[in-house]
Amino acid sequence: MTLENTNVTPLGLRLIAAVKIAKGIALFGVSLGLFDLVHRDLSATALHFVQIARISPENHYVELLLVKVGLIEPKTVRLFGELSILEGTIQLVEGFGLWFGAIWAEYVVVISSGLFVPEECIALARHFTWPRVSILTVNAAIFAYVARAVWKRHLSKRSSPPIPA
Repeated sequence: MTLENTNVTPLGLRLIAAVKIAKGIALFGVSLGLFDLVHRDLSATALHFVQIARISPENHYVELLLVKVGLIEPKTVRLFGELSILEGTIQLVEGFGLWFGAIWAEYVVVISSGLFVPEECIALARHFTWPRVSILTVNAAIFAYVARAVWKRHLSKRSSPPIPA
């Protein structure tokens, strides 16, 4: 007699979950960096990075960058930090939900990835770039894979006989 665990998460969902968890952790790191920049002189920080990269500060594009960075207000940096925490939290919740086989997480991933496919198609139609093609391809593949898993689960529940009370 073999015991079969029917609640095992498929490898594809585990890979998607791992990527979402990694993105969530990375976004938390980004938010910490942004919060660290709130009370700093952004122009001086940007100039420091330019000097580390050994780029001439007199370069036309570097001068434009330094001017634009100087216009960023601290409340804008803080807002981006807060938004990255929010997105990081969403990614972590989706990732851990998928990792542990939560059915609701599959629905959330279908909705969240499906919402961006039309927007990415419109952006690609306006201006074709290979990075946009790759983002659209990956997002559409994730959407199709998770939607297929949800659909298969739905069909298997419909075909199984009801459990008597």
